[in-house]
Amino acid sequence: MINNKFIKIILFDFIIALLCIGAFILYFYIMPRKGGQNTTILIDESATESQAFALPDSDGNTNTKTRPSGQKRGNKNNPGNGNTNTKSIVSENNSLDLSSKTNTALESFKSDNIQLNITKNELGEENDKISYYTADVYVTSVKQLQTAFANGTFGKNLRETTVQMAEDNDALLAISGDSYGNNETGIVVRNGILYRSDTNDAEICVLFLDGTMKIYTPEEFDQEKILECDVWQAWNFGPSLLDNGSVKTTFQTTSYLNGSNPRCAIGYVGPGHYKFVLVDGRNIGYSKGATMSELAEIMANEDCLLAYNLDGGKSSAMVYQGNYINQPVEGGRTISDIIYFKKEG
Repeated sequence: MINNKFIKIILFDFIIALLCIGAFILYFYIMPRKGGQNTTILIDESATESQAFALPDSDGNTNTKTRPSGQKRGNKNNPGNGNTNTKSIVSENNSLDLSSKTNTALESFKSDNIQLNITKNELGEENDKISYYTADVYVTSVKQLQTAFANGTFGKNLRETTVQMAEDNDALLAISGDSYGNNETGIVVRNGILYRSDTNDAEICVLFLDGTMKIYTPEEFDQEKILECDVWQAWNFGPSLLDNGSVKTTFQTTSYLNGSNPRCAIGYVGPGHYKFVLVDGRNIGYSKGATMSELAEIMANEDCLLAYNLDGGKSSAMVYQGNYINQPVEGGRTISDIIYFKKEG
């Protein structure tokens, strides 16, 4: 009798523990939760004009109207560029054979305010083959580089497919974002509005209204100083991939994230000129995916000065005119946010 009673107690405690764990998972990882209303407008769109950039002419040259980079509202101070790592994983020694790269033009679009070209690129053969897609984008204003939340709402565990969010926002081109909604921490600035101000141990990518991009380690991110500037977008995933156009020797990441996976990255060529790269993966013979070092080499080969890794794996998606450009793993998954450009440019 004592043994049976003891077993019943253990079983009861076990069931209670499972219920508690289930409730925790349900609340933090499954149940949608709208964010609070404590937002801060960093850029008053009615009062702040963005810098104007020129689209390339027929010879591929641009002629940009400039103002001081990273200019602070009301003065000329600007934050420094942060590209060093503290927690780091050493870059691989092996290199991609970029001389074997083939590319195929897929889509192109040009209006008075935006120009983009999408290509499919292939490297290697058979088990080592990598297929990736590059969207080369020029805009006349950085405000054309928009971001959107799933269900149009900032919050936790709110998810839609990239295709659905692209449709909801009338997007010409859209890519998966940084999956801010999977975390309780991490700075979130979208379209000039600060939604969440705390940071975590991931590097932070900031796009300023003057078209410049900078990447900071958490230690370098002087929030008060940086947010006094015209911050248009801020993503919190990473890591940073390049140091002034060269592959970094170390990456601030984890061993798991450093493996060969589908990838999504944003690259900075210059103010008004950005590249979005989507690497497919987990499909041997078509594309194995890319390690962080391989992704960095791809971004360097795309002539980017800076590049930043966004959420990958099944999240990795590129949508053009309402259709997937790439082949998301298992059809992809629902995510919390996208980066996009509107159809009207």
